Parts: sequence; C-alpha cells; structure tokens
Amino acid sequence: MHVNIIRQDGRLLLKDLSCDCPLTHRTPEMDIYIRPGLVNECGACIREAGLPDRVLIVADSVTLEVAARTIKANLEKDGFVCELCVLPGDKIEPTPHMAEYITGHITPETNLLLSVGSGVITDLTRRSAYLYGIPFAAFGTAASMDGYTSVTSSMMVAGAKVSIYGCAARLLMFDTDILAAAPKLMTAAGLGDMLAKYNVLVDWKLGSAVNSEVYCPLCTHLLKTALDRCRDAIDDILASTREGLEALIEALILAGLTVLIVGNTRTVSSVEHNMSHYWEMRSLAYGTLSPSHGISVGIGLIYSLLYHKMLCEADLSAIDKEAVKAARMNKEQKWAYLVENYPPGVPDEIKSINEDWYISWEEQERRIDALISYHESYKKDCAILPDYRDIIRYLEHFGAPTSATKAGIDRDTLKKTLTATAFFRKRYSISAALSELGLLDACADRIINNFEDTL
Repeated sequence: MHVNIIRQDGRLLLKDLSCDCPLTHRTPEMDIYIRPGLVNECGACIREAGLPDRVLIVADSVTLEVAARTIKANLEKDGFVCELCVLPGDKIEPTPHMAEYITGHITPETNLLLSVGSGVITDLTRRSAYLYGIPFAAFGTAASMDGYTSVTSSMMVAGAKVSIYGCAARLLMFDTDILAAAPKLMTAAGLGDMLAKYNVLVDWKLGSAVNSEVYCPLCTHLLKTALDRCRDAIDDILASTREGLEALIEALILAGLTVLIVGNTRTVSSVEHNMSHYWEMRSLAYGTLSPSHGISVGIGLIYSLLYHKMLCEADLSAIDKEAVKAARMNKEQKWAYLVENYPPGVPDEIKSINEDWYISWEEQERRIDALISYHESYKKDCAILPDYRDIIRYLEHFGAPTSATKAGIDRDTLKKTLTATAFFRKRYSISAALSELGLLDACADRIINNFEDTL
C-alpha cells in the first residue's frame, strides 16, 4: 500500500496510489485548492483545470451574498460568460424537482456548472451536470461535509434518502477565510461528519471479521491520516481559525476521496449515517424535526460509541443462542416491523438495496459465532474510538444539540432510530452486530433510560 499526499501552494494532490487489496482502485481526477483569497482566483483555477468558460453559477439566497456574486463579477472580468441560478426558498431540499429548477436554467451555450455552497447545493448541481453531460466545479462555502468529492448525489426520492447517479466535480475550491466565517453549526456539522470516520473504521473491521468484507489498507491509511489531521488541529477548529478550517476541510476531502478511489461509500459512512438519513426521511414524510446532516451524524456517532462501549463490556459467553433463536422475527414479522418503523415507500427501498434485511437462522448463528470468536480482537480495535463525552464537548462548543431529544426528536422516534436503522443498509455495523446477538433492544433501552438525559 502506498500513497503520496502532496500539499503545495494551496493545492492538495494524491499521487502514486497503490494497494494490494482485491478492490479496484482509481486515482481521482480532481483539482483541489484550499487557501485564503480563492474567491478572487476562481478564473485561474478553472483555466488551470482545462474547463470551459460559459458558466452557470448555482447558489441560494445566502451563498449568493457570501461568495457567488463576487465570483460572478470576477469571472466576468476574466472573460467568462456567466449566468446565475439562485435556488428559491429558505430551506433547499435535495429533490428531483429542485434539480429540474437548475436544469431549467441551462442553455445550449452553457458548458460548465459551478456550485457555490455546501451539501445540498453541491448535490443538486452534481445531479444536474450529470443529466446534461456538462462538467461541474464546486466552490465550497463551509467545511460541513465530506461529500464535495462524491460521484453520487444524496437525494430525497419518494420519501427515501437515496444516492443516485451524478458526476464528480472536476475542480474543488475552498477559500479558508470564507470557511472560517461560516456559521458555527456548519463547522459543527463538518466536525461531526469527520469524527464519524472513527466509527466507520471499527464497523468496517466488524464487517471484515463477520462477513468477510474487503478492508482496504489504502483507504484506511487515508482515513487515519485525515483523522490525525483533524485531531492535531482540534483547538484551532474549535476556535474557527483559518488554520483550523483548513485542517478540517482537508480532512473531509481526504476522507471523501476514498469513495472515488474504491467506488463506494463504505469508507465514509456506517450506522451513524443511517440514523441521520432516518431523521431526514421522517422529516420529509411527517414534517418532524431533523438536525442538519452533519450534526445528525455527530449525534448518531455518540449513540454508536455508546453501543461499542456496551459490546466491549458484554460477556458474549453468556449469549443463549436458543433464546436468541426463539425471540427472532420470522420474515413476515420482520417486514411488518420495517413497515411500522419506516415512512411509506422506504421498506421497499430497503428490500431493493439490502439483501440481508432478513437472514436465515443458520446465517445468524454463523455470525454470532464469528462475533464471539472476534470479540477480544474487536475490543483492541475499539482502542481508536474517541470518548463519547469528547464528541459532546465539541458539539456543545458550537451550540449544536448533542442528543436526539435536545434536537427535538421524541423518545419513541429515538427508540426506532436506535433499532430500525440497523437494517437500512447491507454494510455491517455495531447495530447489526447487537441485533444478531439479541442485544439491540436492551442496549437501546439502556441508552434511552441511562444516558439520554445526560448527553
């Protein structure tokens, strides 16, 4: 395994990638700039990337004033032809309808889309660029997520949060002065999203031990490098300095690049993301409250860390397999459980993407045995996990909620979150492990009764 991470004159490059694991690896073709003053240098970056000059700039009413208006004026001074698409509304949702709003502004002359914003604006622009076969670039206004590098767009479709085809940005630009001035809750979201990679790494090892998932050393190295970068700069990140936000966005980008390298999101998300998606889907279906994605992920990380703590402390020699077998749901009961706990349409989506939504007793027993055999090694793997109280401290520093109930989510929904999200994706997780051991309900109740009021 080898990769050369180069930081030079405000550019971030990956060179000489190699890995012996069975996954297919590709070197991302993406120019990445992270430095102060980039809001005035977009034209040079676009030309250096070899991109065309008839640009549709996509923003919302906030990022229009933060950066898009200035970028448009500077690009036009540099000889670019620019049009603006300002997305309507105070809260932009990642829906096909909103993507159509963008494509409605594309003319036959448009040959480059430029998103100015963060998660939703970037995802919508990426999807629109894919639909029209036009390259796109992104100017990020907040260090709020790892998805700037993504090739897919997270969209709400028929009530479900799904990843659908988009195209990777050819160029990413981050002005660290703008990142440092971003709303504190957006920085909290990025920090939550980044620190969730600790849970991803341990869950991935769980999947490798129990389900023979391929564990990529190259991606693991990049994730650990990103987490180290974030850890070493945590004081500057909490102080929202230019240097701190540079470290945070670099960490998020390194993490995000792993998705492009191996072509799936196993490297950056696990059950903490399932929890976030669950709240988003319920919000769309029922109008309930849902924190922003990264903050939801941060809260989900806290619950995941508590789950890992409980599994580390569990005496797996006391597992009564006959009792677990007697208590397990049959296929009809499991389907009814998903229908009861998820918004309409989502269980069908789960069934289509997760062939393990229901497993036989023979397969469950095999996994129980594998978990028991792996338990001592698992406890050693958990040594990299942060203390859940540190995550609480970081989120509190930025004024972000640190629990579901503090975010306005009721306890009944929290119980569903802590249990039903174990089955949302095929990728293995701490929640899936606890479920298969017959411990998930008891651990969820323990979080609600013993921890929730203290988070």
